[in-house]
Amino acid sequence: MRSTFRHQTKGSPRSLVLLAALVAATPFAASVQAQDLGIPDKGFTLQALIEAAKNEPPIVVIDATGKIKDMAENFTAKYGIKATGVKLSGQNQEQVLVREAAAHNVTHDVFNMSNLPSVTTRFLPEGIGVSWMPPDLANEVPKGYQHPAITSLNPWVWAYNTAAYGDKCPVKNMWELTEPKWKGKVSIPDPLLRNETMFWFNQIETHDDQTMRDAYQAHFGKPLGSDVKSATKEWVKQFAANSPNVTRSDTDVGPVVGAKGLKDPHLGFLSAAIFRKENKNDDMAICGEMKPWAGQLTPRVAVIAAGTRSPNAAKLFVHYMMSGEGMGPQLVDGKMATNSKTKMPEDEASGVAKFVDQLHVTNSDTSKDDLAKLQDWQDLWTINAR
Repeated sequence: MRSTFRHQTKGSPRSLVLLAALVAATPFAASVQAQDLGIPDKGFTLQALIEAAKNEPPIVVIDATGKIKDMAENFTAKYGIKATGVKLSGQNQEQVLVREAAAHNVTHDVFNMSNLPSVTTRFLPEGIGVSWMPPDLANEVPKGYQHPAITSLNPWVWAYNTAAYGDKCPVKNMWELTEPKWKGKVSIPDPLLRNETMFWFNQIETHDDQTMRDAYQAHFGKPLGSDVKSATKEWVKQFAANSPNVTRSDTDVGPVVGAKGLKDPHLGFLSAAIFRKENKNDDMAICGEMKPWAGQLTPRVAVIAAGTRSPNAAKLFVHYMMSGEGMGPQLVDGKMATNSKTKMPEDEASGVAKFVDQLHVTNSDTSKDDLAKLQDWQDLWTINAR
């Protein structure tokens, strides 16, 4: 569902195949739904959920950022219910969720997951995980972020060096990144290690390919050839062939874009979190005017392990995240809570809130297609990046 509220895991193809095989071999209860866990939604009150949660064992909550530890501590302080935060990569989260379900021994209760396609096409339909949207927050969270329950959006943006290029990004159009001027001078995390990049390509082709085609004509002053069936695929081909500097992660992108004293800085694609002051990327800014998009918004979705022994405490933690309050420690890193009453902190370093309308939004209705075509996009990138 595409929302008008403007404000997805790593893994090799082989690891994804192995995970899929384990899912297929696991006798999940496909009938498990949110209403099967904890107190019912009918007549729901937050106080009733809190009281029920107090009678359950402590919970373990998972995210790909270390800020989950702060979130868990804040939750415990607020409700008196013990929660332990654990940082796990997206790939490891999936493996833990699947393996514990297969063993019928769930020790990790709530996951804030970035791989929306896997969640919607595997974990929820197979009954391994549950998505629960707090009934009392339905008027605060846009409908497009309720099913499944998307807690937050992680902005990934094109960025440049202000000391070298001034207060305006030197690139105004994504198609410029395919030109000789930028050959070898654009740094990005390896798309073969970051599935969210590939999912983004598929989202663009599925919903906004004409926008990419229009951007080509706006930049080059002529239409893209009628024999080109997909403007998005053509951009990916040309960009991959233009020798981008591929790094392990966006942590490696920041220093070649925004560090002080760079003589020939790269343009970069990275998460808003890399703008944090402690990273000392002081000379970096967002290419906010880049067309057709300055970047993407990658969703994080709350998943409760279907076999949790603390269903009400797990639901309460999801409520805490969906209220926006629970996401507080992550907002300073540029993450955006989907709860419309939540504001970005003034000390957020990237200033991404000013460019929300320039970020591409994922349509969760077609996430199944994103996963199905993942290998095709990986192959396209690999062939043209040689």
